Amino acid sequence: MESIYFKYDGEVMPKVIKNIVDAQSYMNKAYMTALKLQKELESKEYWTGKSELVAEGFLDLMVQYQKDFYGVNNPQAKAVSALTDLQNNVSEFYENFDEYRALKGEE
Repeated sequence: MESIYFKYDGEVMPKVIKNIVDAQSYMNKAYMTALKLQKELESKEYWTGKSELVAEGFLDLMVQYQKDFYGVNNPQAKAVSALTDLQNNVSEFYENFDEYRALKGEE
């Protein structure tokens, strides 16, 4: 049976990286908007009772979630870094990837 193998060629990687960077930009905007809304809700006097608690609780959860995707140590930044490293070192990766070389019959 003939071995089937593939090799990453990098043609789509710049687009993938751009999409991740764009997504990060949208997530940063969403986080900043949620913080602004949170402050706005806290300063309003007309919110009372259960509706206030529900709105504040929901928004607090959203802000906590979005905070994990904000800033320089977010998962998207790590993905961009890893993909950029792969793109810059793809030849070395395949040269040193013994399992890949075995598939090609080089070992």
